[in-house]
Amino acid sequence: MSSTDSTHAAAREVLISAFRLSVAITASIPGDVPTLLKEAFSRHFDEQMPAIHDAETTNTPTSAASLDSLTAMLSEIPPLAPAAQVLLDRARSIITNGPPLSMNVELAAGQELPAALHTLNQGAVWACLLGGGANPDLEDRVLEEYPEEWPDAIEMRDKIRDALTPEGKCLWFLCRKFFFTLNVAEKDGECNQYYWRERFYHHRMYMGRLFMLCIDDYDTSFTRARMPRALEVCIEWSTYIDRTPKGLWGWGENKHGQLGFESSYREFVDLTRLTFPACPKVAELEASQPPWEKHRMVTALSMEEDQTFILTPVGTVMAGFNAQRYVGPVDRAIRNHFHPVAVPTGFVPDHIMQGSRVAILSMGDRQMIGGSNWDGRLGLGHENWVTGFDLPFRVDRIMPDIDFNIFLSGRQPLFAGMVPFDIQDTARMTRSP
Repeated sequence: MSSTDSTHAAAREVLISAFRLSVAITASIPGDVPTLLKEAFSRHFDEQMPAIHDAETTNTPTSAASLDSLTAMLSEIPPLAPAAQVLLDRARSIITNGPPLSMNVELAAGQELPAALHTLNQGAVWACLLGGGANPDLEDRVLEEYPEEWPDAIEMRDKIRDALTPEGKCLWFLCRKFFFTLNVAEKDGECNQYYWRERFYHHRMYMGRLFMLCIDDYDTSFTRARMPRALEVCIEWSTYIDRTPKGLWGWGENKHGQLGFESSYREFVDLTRLTFPACPKVAELEASQPPWEKHRMVTALSMEEDQTFILTPVGTVMAGFNAQRYVGPVDRAIRNHFHPVAVPTGFVPDHIMQGSRVAILSMGDRQMIGGSNWDGRLGLGHENWVTGFDLPFRVDRIMPDIDFNIFLSGRQPLFAGMVPFDIQDTARMTRSP
C-alpha cells in the first residue's frame, strides 16, 4: 500500500471515530458537530458516513476532558479537500470557542457585529426571509380559514398549499434569531385575509414591510408591496388604503370608485398611488409637504360601504358609492375622483363617524351630517335630499341599520327612519304606567 493510500485510509478511520465520539459527547453543547463531521466525510471521500448503531454509542455527559479528546482526535486528521476542510475547521471552532450566536452576542468595547443576515434588524430579517420563500403560517391557519364547501374550493386550497409549503417553514429554524423574529412579527405585526369564490388575498405587515399573497391564475407567492414604508393600512372588506411617508396608496376592490379612480366593476386593482386632481387645495397641501412626510397631510381616514372619506387640514374629500350625497353634483367624466365634501366655508372637520349610508363630520362641538335621508333616517325632521346639513342634536355614536339609524346622544338613544315594530312596542311598554 502506498503512503498516499495509507494516509487516506487513516484519515477515513480517524474521521469515523471522531464522528462516533462527537455523537456521544456533544449532544448537550450548542452547534451540530456530528453533522459537520458527517458532511465533511461525504465531501472528501465522496461516500456516506457508515451508519452507527445505537449499541455503538451512548450519550455521555460533556466534560472538558472528553472535548479535549475529541479536539486531539480531529487534529490528527490530515488536510482534507477544501470543501471538506472548511467544515472540519468549523467543527473544531465550535468545540473550542463555541458556535457563532445569532442573538444575545456579547461585544467587547469597540467591537461591532459582523455583517451578516442574522445581525440585521428584525424587520429586515423578516422581509428577507419572507421574500425568499419562507412560510410564516406555521400552524396552517390560512388554509383552515378558507371554506371547504365553496365551489372550486379544492382547486383554491391546492393553490394555497402550493404557496405556503411545509418546506418554507424550515427557513425560520435556521437559527434562533430567525425564529425569534417570526414570533415577534406574529405578535406585533398585522395580517388580513379576504376570500370570495375564485379570489384569495392575504397580507402580512411588520415594521413597515407589507407582503401580499394574491392567489389567481398567475401569482401564487408572497410578494413585497412595491410602495414606500407602510405606516397604517385602512381596510374595508376588500378595499385597502395605506398611509406612507410618500402619500396614500390603494388597492383591492374599487367597484364604486372608492379609491378615487375608475376601474372595472369586479377588478381587484393593483397598488395605485392616490391623487386628488379634483381637489386643488388637498393636492397643493400634499405637494407642499417634505418628500418623506406626506402622510402628515391626513388627519383621519374612514372607509365604510364602498365610501372613502379623507380628512385633511384644508378640508375633507370623499369618493365612492353615491358620492353626490356628500359632495353634490359633479361632472360625470370625473365622478370617480375624490371631491371636496359639500360643507359651509370655514368648516374643517377634525373627526368623522361613518356608518352605512351616513356620515357625521365634527369640527369641535359643531357637527354636520350627510348621506341617505330615505324615510327621514338622518333625523332632520324631513325626507328631503340633503348634503352637508347641520345636526340639530349632539351625536356621540352611530348605530346604522338597513331602514333606520340609531344615534346615541349622551345616554339617550335616538331613532330615525323606519323604526321596526318591535322597537316601537318596546317604547310603548316602557311608557306604560
